[in-house]
Amino acid sequence: MLGAMRRSLIVPLLVLPGLAQAVVCKTVSPDGVVSYTDVPVEECRTPVKLPDYSRYAPRPVTGSKPPPAPASQQVQPTSAAYSSMQIIQPAADGVVRSNEGKVPVSIALEPALQQGHLVKLFVDDEAVRGTFAGVDIELSGIERGSHTLRAEVQDANGRRLLAAPPVAFTLRKTGLFDGGQPNPNRPPAPNPIPQSPPSGG
Repeated sequence: MLGAMRRSLIVPLLVLPGLAQAVVCKTVSPDGVVSYTDVPVEECRTPVKLPDYSRYAPRPVTGSKPPPAPASQQVQPTSAAYSSMQIIQPAADGVVRSNEGKVPVSIALEPALQQGHLVKLFVDDEAVRGTFAGVDIELSGIERGSHTLRAEVQDANGRRLLAAPPVAFTLRKTGLFDGGQPNPNRPPAPNPIPQSPPSGG
């Protein structure tokens, strides 16, 4: 029993790889108890060959990139590389003449409006209904008087990407006496009746 306990305590120590200059030697006592000890190689008559101890080699880390995310999970850019945006029509401090209240709008945008982006207009800081997929627009229903026009580019989520400097303009409607232009429907003024000079005598 004592020999078995001794063997169970000694064997784990013998398999340590650090004992490079010693070997495991098997000995049998006169009463038949088998034991194992580590001794210098020249002192062992019956060396025991042990199996190789377990080794762990970590897998090398490769530099491969992870697969791309599905299109539904990819993050789309929220801004575009627009360099400039300017309202060129109506002209700044210009006059628009329209009895129907129509105002043509033209915007210079560099580079051109990209797919999925929209133009949003504001008149007197009030948003014009809807958005526009182009830079040439006609507004209607504008009242006579002075107004301020603003424009901006938005992405598909309504986020502003770029804004143009606002411009002020005046809408005028043509009337009977507007601008000194004759009205064809106005009746001609009657000719004055010449006065006869008073007779002498």
